[in-house]
Amino acid sequence: MFIERTHYYAKPSMADAVRRTRARACDVRESIGLKRGTIQHKVDPSDDGPDVTWQCTYDSIEERDRDLQARADSAEFEAVRKHMRTCYDRFDRHFEEVVDG
Repeated sequence: MFIERTHYYAKPSMADAVRRTRARACDVRESIGLKRGTIQHKVDPSDDGPDVTWQCTYDSIEERDRDLQARADSAEFEAVRKHMRTCYDRFDRHFEEVVDG
């Protein structure tokens, strides 16, 4: 199994906008036949780390590649990405393989 995880570090006072925009991205993902994924946000805004995190699991690298392509091909998803860029100072994407003990 593989996990894609994105970290969003919101601009000052924009954490809620990042969370709402990420939720919109999940709606668009679902509308184009992709998994919604899961959104997390930090409970204490003064904690270090990203304000909002999104993650999605994939059974294979090929599934994730198809997902990336579907996002790139979607004008609606690209519009959400464009708006999201106005809400954060920093964005990180991680792609990891789950390994049991």
